[in-house]
Parts: sequence; structure tokens; C-alpha cells
Amino acid sequence: MKIKSLYISAGEKNVGALFVSMGMMEVLKRNLHRVAFFRPIILCKNIRDKDIDFILQKYELDMEYEDAYGFDVDYIENMIASKRSDELINELIKKFKKLEESYDFILCEGIRKAFLTPTIEYDLNMLLAQNFGSSIINIINAKDKSVQDIYENILIEKENLLSHECSHFATFINRVDERDYLKLKEKLKDSGENIYILKEVKELDIPTIEDVVEVLDAKIAHCFNACNTRAVRGFKIAANSVETFLGSIEEDNLVIVEADRSEIMLGIVAAFYSKEFANISAILFVSNTKLHPNIQKIVLGLKDYNIPILSVPFDSYESAKKLSHVYSKLRGSSERKIALALGLFNFSVDIKAIEQRIQTQQSEVMTPMMFEYKLFEMARQNRKKIVLPESVDERILRAAEIILRRDVADIILLGDEEEIKESYQRFGLDLSRASIVNPNESALMEEFSNVFYELRKKKGLS
Repeated sequence: MKIKSLYISAGEKNVGALFVSMGMMEVLKRNLHRVAFFRPIILCKNIRDKDIDFILQKYELDMEYEDAYGFDVDYIENMIASKRSDELINELIKKFKKLEESYDFILCEGIRKAFLTPTIEYDLNMLLAQNFGSSIINIINAKDKSVQDIYENILIEKENLLSHECSHFATFINRVDERDYLKLKEKLKDSGENIYILKEVKELDIPTIEDVVEVLDAKIAHCFNACNTRAVRGFKIAANSVETFLGSIEEDNLVIVEADRSEIMLGIVAAFYSKEFANISAILFVSNTKLHPNIQKIVLGLKDYNIPILSVPFDSYESAKKLSHVYSKLRGSSERKIALALGLFNFSVDIKAIEQRIQTQQSEVMTPMMFEYKLFEMARQNRKKIVLPESVDERILRAAEIILRRDVADIILLGDEEEIKESYQRFGLDLSRASIVNPNESALMEEFSNVFYELRKKKGLS
């Protein structure tokens, strides 16, 4: 019997459920025209679920938001407390079957068990997957765990699946430390299970300005091009003198400061144009303070200055406390992280084996999205080098970064190395994996000039 649905189950927060959902949706949309996304349980019906919004938007699924979820946590817990569990399961099956009638395949993403009350003693995700007839994809969080702990978690999950008589599709072990990767791979080599090991990629764990804005409910006082997607690797409170502060800043720091510290603001501006200081990601004004009008004129009148400014009503201590609880999230606007995540998924997972297990039938419909996926896959299998002469153009640099992060081609940028690096760093990009060749200094310049002359001399080139 063909698999017509998969159920992604994760017990913990921040384990990468959306990341796995995105990777699996890539596989499904590559092969099927009509795919649905369904979350049986969401946190609150009055707040739009970010995972649903992300998948619907990125994959342009032909379905309404209201059809993509069952009920919220309050409704679920009230039904269970009222001993109406069977009625609840039947209602969810009805919603699921309605989707099944209209779509070729359904990808379900379960609720994290941590979001449910401890009084629910059974695994609701397993129960729902069993009743939907879905095969389970379970995700195990390997962060800060030893190889033995991970292995024991795999055995526990396996026993849990057997006890619920659920069909197991695959296990994803996410956020595995680089140092433990080979040890874990060796320990699991004879397991006979469909287990995929995904390394911890630090950049996927680094929050962006958009994550900061969401958690702090910050106002964006000044935003420059694509400022929301900038990485925030740490924060510094500008409480000392400008000389001491400048000596402490590190790459992609968010600076917490009161706006009336004009000397700090002028120091930040000067450091931005100096090659001797790290680039900060943003400035956070606290206590609702505002820039002096003359300092604001200086900032807004600067050429190429692009450090965003955020504002919050609370003080520096409270701001720092809240920032320590900011976590990275995948968002529709996070093109760089999406490209990096998909590159990791494709590297770590046997895509062809998954496709064979799903037993999908190739659709004769070729949507623009299917074409894009096929194109990336063809590029990955027949890797080429792309030479880009317009190496300081922002659009070219952003596109080049996506190509590198999706790991589908090698990039060569033509031009002055220092100028190119300065350009992509100013836009908050990372093209360190690209090769840079300065034609004016290349040993191949004369050889290429002669070849070009031979090819064009019959057309009057002299």
C-alpha cells in the first residue's frame, strides 16, 4: 500500500521540527502536484501558527490556513479532561480525511509534547499518527547529549513506536556535535533502521534581528535593506566610555545603549567606516530614549551606512535578560538560513531512498516550483563553476550566497578582493566559500587576451 501521509513527531522544543518538515516538503513537492500540510494541534487558534504560515508561504500550497490545523491546546486539553478523547480523535480524523480526499499526500507536523499539560500521560502524536494511518518520522535532539544518551533515546523511541503499533518511516537525529558525528555513525551502522544524522550547524542556531524584534516586541526605528535577516551573535551593553566600548565590540554584536549617549553613537558610526573594527548587527535603544536631532541627521545622511536601530521601553538590564531567551527560528524571509538548512538536509539524507519508500507517482504537471527543484537537483548532480564579473552588485552577491549555501555550484567572483569582501560584509553576507580572482593580477590575463584576440581578429579586433 502506498504511503499517503507522514507524521513528524518531536518531543522537545527547538529540536528542528520545522527544519525536517521543510526538508520533507522539498522531497514531496519535487514529485507531487497537490500536497497538504496539517498540524492537528496548534498552540492557540487566535495566534497564527508560524510553522503553518511558513510552509504555506514558501511552498505556495493550494489550501486555506484554517484547513491546515485541527484544534488548539486549550480545546484538546478540555476534551481530554472531560473524558471525551474518543470524540476528539474522531473529529481530528474527520478533518484529516477531508484533506486526504483532495490531496495526493499530507505532511503532518505534531505538537511538541512539552507544550501539553503533564496530566496527559500518553503520547498524543503517536495516537494520532496511528489513527491517521500515517508513517512516523521522529526527531531526536542530540544537542548537549553524549553518544550513549542519543543511542538510548533511539531505543526508547523504537520501543514507543512498537508499543503503539505505529509504522516507522525514519528517525532524524538533529543537532549532533561535529566531534560525535563519526562515533554515532559507527554505533548505528548495523542498526538496520532508517536513521539520518544531521550535524549541528552553528549559524542555524544564531538568531536574527527579526527574532530579537519578536521576543522583545521592539520597534524598528531605522531599517536598511534586508536588515531583519541579519545575524545577532551576541550583545554588548555600552555602559563604559566610548574608548572602552569600542575595544569590546565583536562581529555581529547587538549594541544595547541609551540613545542620548551621543559619543557612543558617533563612535559606532566611525567604527563602521573603519577597517579596524568588527561590524555590529544592530543598535538597541533602551528606556524609550531618542537620538539627539543633530546626531540623527548625521546617521541618516551617511552614504552606505546600514546599521539598523531598534527601540524598547525597558532598561538595559531587562533588555539583556530578554535577549538571553531569544532563539533562532526559520522564517519565510530567512533566505540565507533556508538555503543553509536545505543544503544540510540534502547532504545528510538519502533523498532517493525516501522517494522510493514513499512510492510516489510522477505527476505529469510541471509547476514552476517543481521546475526549480528539478533544476537545483540537476545542478547538484552536475556541479559547475559560475564566474560572476559584477562582483560588487548587491543582487549578484545575494544570489551567489544562496547558490553557495544550497551547495549546488562553485562561485568565482572577478574583481579586487578587498573591495569585494568589503561589499559583501557591508550587506551582512558570507561569501567566504567563493573564490576571488583579480583579472588585473592574474597570470592567465595575457593568455586569455591572446585567445580572445585570435577568436575576434577576423571581425576587426586589433
